[in-house]
Amino acid sequence: MTSAEQLNRARAFLTKAEEYLASAEDNLIAERFTPAAGDAIHAGISAKDAIATALTGTTVKVKDHAAAAKELKTALGTRPEATNAEKALRQLISAKGDVEYGTALITKVKADPLVRRARSLVDLAIRIVRLGG
Repeated sequence: MTSAEQLNRARAFLTKAEEYLASAEDNLIAERFTPAAGDAIHAGISAKDAIATALTGTTVKVKDHAAAAKELKTALGTRPEATNAEKALRQLISAKGDVEYGTALITKVKADPLVRRARSLVDLAIRIVRLGG
């Protein structure tokens, strides 16, 4: 893949991440906490895809979402944000089962931090993909 193709793919993943995050934030304001949490999870995963694609040229799509956090940390390498980004994505992914497949509704107490973690990952993706940092 050429670097132009790589950047276009990374930008597409970033757009998805931003759309999911906007939806998560809107749902949080509207007190729809379960969809807010679900959208936050998808925003974080799409942000990971954007970051990994921008930095390595590819991203892995596997059923084992836990591998996504490792992929993110590997893509970020020695950047100071690597450990916090990996932790944020792990926390988002660990909530995926309860949010998407559990029977309990998600509360504001659980949704708030998920949306914040997603915001941190999307902000990092913006810096890397759009700002070249």
